[in-house]
This record gives sequence, structure tokens and C-alpha cells, in this order.
Amino acid sequence: MYQENMFLQAAIRDLAELVKIPSVSARAQDLETCAAHVESLLKSEGFVTEICAGEVGPFVVAETGNGPFTMVIYNHYDVQPEEPVELWSSPPYQLTERNGRLYGRGAADDKGEFISRLAGWRKYRQNNNDPLPYRLIWIVDGEEEIGSPSLTDFLQKRFPALKADVCWWEFGEIDSEGHPVVLMGFKGVTAIELQCRTARADLHSSFGALFDNALWRIATAVSSMRDESGRVLIDGFYDSIPDVPEAVEQLVATPPYTLFSLQSATGGQRLLDGTDENNFYRRLNLEPCLNINGISGGYSGEGAKTVLPAQASAKLDFRLVPEQQPLEIVTLVRKHLDKHGFGDIELIIHDAEVQAVRSSHEHWAVQQGLRLLKKHFGKTPIIQPSSPASGLAHPFVKEMGVTLFGAGLTHHGAMLHSPDENIIIDQLAKMIDFSAEFFETVAHQCEAEQSNREEAR
Repeated sequence: MYQENMFLQAAIRDLAELVKIPSVSARAQDLETCAAHVESLLKSEGFVTEICAGEVGPFVVAETGNGPFTMVIYNHYDVQPEEPVELWSSPPYQLTERNGRLYGRGAADDKGEFISRLAGWRKYRQNNNDPLPYRLIWIVDGEEEIGSPSLTDFLQKRFPALKADVCWWEFGEIDSEGHPVVLMGFKGVTAIELQCRTARADLHSSFGALFDNALWRIATAVSSMRDESGRVLIDGFYDSIPDVPEAVEQLVATPPYTLFSLQSATGGQRLLDGTDENNFYRRLNLEPCLNINGISGGYSGEGAKTVLPAQASAKLDFRLVPEQQPLEIVTLVRKHLDKHGFGDIELIIHDAEVQAVRSSHEHWAVQQGLRLLKKHFGKTPIIQPSSPASGLAHPFVKEMGVTLFGAGLTHHGAMLHSPDENIIIDQLAKMIDFSAEFFETVAHQCEAEQSNREEAR
């Protein structure tokens, strides 16, 4: 019974108070209030804290300990909007327990992750009163759900010369069978829009015998960029991608789940040419891709309207791998359009900030983390070299030099960004215990290394 676990009880109370604050960054709601509450939680656990301004929401910084080893923990307190409210089974900003789960906006992403680590720190401190033998810096972002527009500048100004060893990333996963999934990297992203105009206004469709069609032109331009297998046809797109290390290739050689299970879970039916059981997991982790997010223009209302559209647009995103630079991809797209006779199509950049990163799982702290995850969850962890999605981790990896460590409690039915977002109470308890022992294990390793250095003098 979790009522007998005082650390779990306190964590649930803390999480309930955080969930109660509707810290929606998309509408800049209650961000200062939530930041102040996060700061008070960290300060009460012995951290030296401060709140730093961001463009939309403030950052909370907490520090403790000292030593040559530095661990950064990155979380965020902002959440996605709660809409559609009518699809929630309980009020979104009221933490509600049902059938062994805790429901509420932010229960998983990312307030639950933050609280699980804070509760683990609280448990660690109960039995360890000595000064922490390494430097621990906790950064809690208030803008993650809108792309962290201030994060890079904030890190450069607040930690201009910081070199760190490990960054415990904001989340990790638990799969449907209870295996912890440890994320070691993220893809980058470039999001653009193409716009085309062929006349002052829509024309009668009979003029299609003479004049070009804006929608047809946009569709032709987009279709020239990718083949049926998903391979991008833009000159130079793959040139900067280095060979994948053998250790990383081995991680994706044996998928932790089947292609059929992925299709069943997502409802995805039509596969790209050449995609099969043997290569789908590698593609998800290690290969870039191009997507059409939407095409608009002309008439799409009820019934027929025989017009020749004068204007059309398409929104695209590229998911990128390490060494592909988002802005360089934009340049290549522009060159491709011009080369293929689409010089009149305007290109608008929506996002070209997030670079891909990938860290080695061989770092000793990651290896200790994997050992402890297996101990506390009872299942062998899955090391995922890269999330198929994107995260703004590159300032930590590129500037601070950290190894990423994405371990957390976001299970595969957590309904992130959707109604009935939730975490499993039993997994919260396990993550608290894991976090406490992870803090302790890193401390012991740092103490041992310090002792070795003193003996060597």
C-alpha cells in the first residue's frame, strides 16, 4: 500500500499542488506562480535557488554540492493546454487517483517527472547529511512546450563557461511490458512553409487549359523532394551525415518491439517502400525524414466549386540526425526549388533551432543508471540511441559537453498532451527509489575517485 511509503505520499501531495497550477506556456498562464512554487520546493530541500527571466516564462535554477564532477538535471514546469476539456474523465487541474493511476495535466509531462526526482533527492538526503561530493545543477524550464525559445540564450548567459558530465533529461519511458526505455539522443528539426501564388484571385476552372494551378504547383514541388521509400531527393541532404558507430548500430539491430505492434498501437497502415521488420527500428532512430504537415488552398467546402486556385501553401518538417544543421537544410531546399523551376515559390522558416544530438551509453553514470533501473523496475532497460522526436538538448551536449541520460516514468499509455494524461503510482514509487539510489551511487563514485586522486599525490 502506498500509504505506508512516506516519500511516495509526500510526492503525490507535491504533485497535486503543482498540477493545480495551470501553467500553460502557450497562453503564458500562471508561469510565474508555478516557477515560484517549484523554487520553494527546491529551496526546502537544501538547494540554493534563483528565478531567471525568460521570454515567456521564467527558469528556476537550483544548485548544491561541489566537486570536479557535475550533473545537470533538466525538467520543465509548463504544460500543454487542457483542451478539449470535455474529453477528460476528471478535472484536468485536479490530480485524481483511479485504478492505480494519477490523472491530471502535467502528471507525466513534466511535473510528475520533476516530482519523482525531487522525492528521490528527499529520500537520499534523509540518510546522507554530508555535503554532496559533486556539483548538482537543476534547471526547470517554463517554456519547453512552446519550443524553449529562451533556453539557448539563457544557458549562454547564466552558465557561459560551464562544462558538465551528465544531463539527466526531462523524461524517459516505461514500455507496455514495464521495461525502462533510456533515451540517449534526439533528432533535430527544420519546419518550413512553402507559398505559391499564380493569379490575383481564384479563376474559373476552365482557365486550367491555359494557366498553372497553385495547388498543383505546390504539390509538384513537394513531390520532387522525396521518393516512395522516403529517401529525400534534395542534393546534399545526406552529405554531412557521418557513419554510425558500430556500438550504436548494435543497439538498433534487435528492435525491442515488433513492427506489427507499432502498427497496431498507432493505426499506421501503409508503409514506405522498403520498410520491413528488419529495418523499421533503425529508421526511427537513425535516419532523417521529410514530412508534409499540411497543404492548403483552393476550395475544400461542401459540394463542388470549380475554381483554379490562385494561392496554395504547404507546411513541411524535416527530422534530422547529428551533423545535419537545420539552417543548412533550409538553404538546400531553396537551391532545390530554384534548380527545379520553382523559383517563384516563397520559403518561410518556422523552426530551425533544434539540432540533433546523440550520446554514448558507455559513460559510467549511464551504466550505473541502467543497473539501478533493472534493480528497481525488475526488467532489463532498453537503450534507445535516439528518440524519433526532437528535444532542445543540443545546447547541453554541444556547449556543456554532457552525456544525455533520459530515464523517467512516462509510460506508453500516459496520454501526453491529451485528455486523461496520467502516470502509474507503482512506477512513480519505483522511480523515487531509483532516483534516491542514483544520487547516492554517483556520490559514492565521486568520493572513490577523490580518494584515488589523493592517494596518487
